[in-house]
Amino acid sequence: MLNLDAVGRWITRRTGRTLDQHAADPVPAAANLPQAAHGLRTARTDLLLKVDQLRTALINEDDLSGSIAAVTGPLDAIATLGSEYRYARNWADVLIGDPARTEYAEAHRAQPLRRYVNPGDTVPVILPHTDACRQRHLAGRHTRARVSRHDAELDLVIGPAQVRLAHADAGIYQDPAHGGALYVLEPGADEAAASDG
Repeated sequence: MLNLDAVGRWITRRTGRTLDQHAADPVPAAANLPQAAHGLRTARTDLLLKVDQLRTALINEDDLSGSIAAVTGPLDAIATLGSEYRYARNWADVLIGDPARTEYAEAHRAQPLRRYVNPGDTVPVILPHTDACRQRHLAGRHTRARVSRHDAELDLVIGPAQVRLAHADAGIYQDPAHGGALYVLEPGADEAAASDG
């Protein structure tokens, strides 16, 4: 149950576009949706596990045979995790409802393809239009990135100093349905043909 990407399906139902399609869009709200989805997945999973822990404690009668903390501890944690979930869900809702994202999605069709990568690989990427890339004037640039487990190092062509970006800002994404496997986006066949012509 935890490997299925319920959050990704929910965003696709709400917007009519997959997270990969959003990631390739040159609109900050769309480019930030994969990262928001990751935060929402994490918050949702943590909340689910804590609720399960409380349920198990009640079924096993831990509250009756031990301390009342068997119930109150998880309840306090659930309240905290519920707040984190609310924040993550609100962020996703704001990005989904962004007028510029909606307008762009209605006017443009996108079909990026996935290419799975491993830590240590150096791969071509198109830097997404996330807030972080826009602030550094990197959004939309084509470059090569060396993938590590936690971030990516960009080619020195980008600037005189070493530039490291978080995966989401370097155009590297995690596939929750395949154990967090890393991938980059490549344009669909029709887009590649259009750019070659």
